[in-house]
Amino acid sequence: MPTQIEVLATLQLVDQSLHTKTRAVAEGEGRVAALEEAVRAQTAAASAAREELAALGARQRDLEGRLAVAEAKMKDRRMRITRIRNDKELGLARREVELLKEETGTLETELVAVMEQVEGAAAKLAGLEAELARLVAERDREASELRETLARLSAEIERERAARSELAQTIDDDLRRKYEMIFSRRGGLAVVEVRSGICQGCRMRVPPQLFNQIQRNAEVILCPSCQRMLFWRAEGEEANG
Repeated sequence: MPTQIEVLATLQLVDQSLHTKTRAVAEGEGRVAALEEAVRAQTAAASAAREELAALGARQRDLEGRLAVAEAKMKDRRMRITRIRNDKELGLARREVELLKEETGTLETELVAVMEQVEGAAAKLAGLEAELARLVAERDREASELRETLARLSAEIERERAARSELAQTIDDDLRRKYEMIFSRRGGLAVVEVRSGICQGCRMRVPPQLFNQIQRNAEVILCPSCQRMLFWRAEGEEANG
């Protein structure tokens, strides 16, 4: 029958595996959540760029309409000038043409500027939408992989938890609580081997008499330096820790 320290060494292997797998699940879920947030932010940015482009498009159409009206008026006034014989009316008509030329010049300048803004906004939106598509694809791929990983790990975690429960029942309650406290405080390494008289947790040499006791695995002995539980495995057996 395995001794308490031998059972604890086995329990630690199970706990380390459980810790690794539950952390992998959490990291996967965190990655997908981060991608979800990135997709939301990118969607909002693309939506804002789309609204900006729509507003600029409306401004461009308004300017084009006003320019068309001004050019039509100027063409009409120029045609009228050819029929005017009165000097006063001719002067007024020419002044009106000059004002219309100024107006069309101003409108053309503004229209060119708006058209450049439209071009820039369209390029910006295209970039944002391309990045959004990439993020959505990455999120969907990661989510799909996570679902597969969760299905596999959930079954493994369930089996290991059942095995842990069985092992834990064979360990003295106080000893189990001490092991769990050390496991938590020492980064998931509560039970360590002693090899050639050296603790594999802190790399300190244990006293020869204590090493002789440890080799019997008959009791739970703590390392004088790091306070981990010391365990000895016969040469040739699979190493632990």
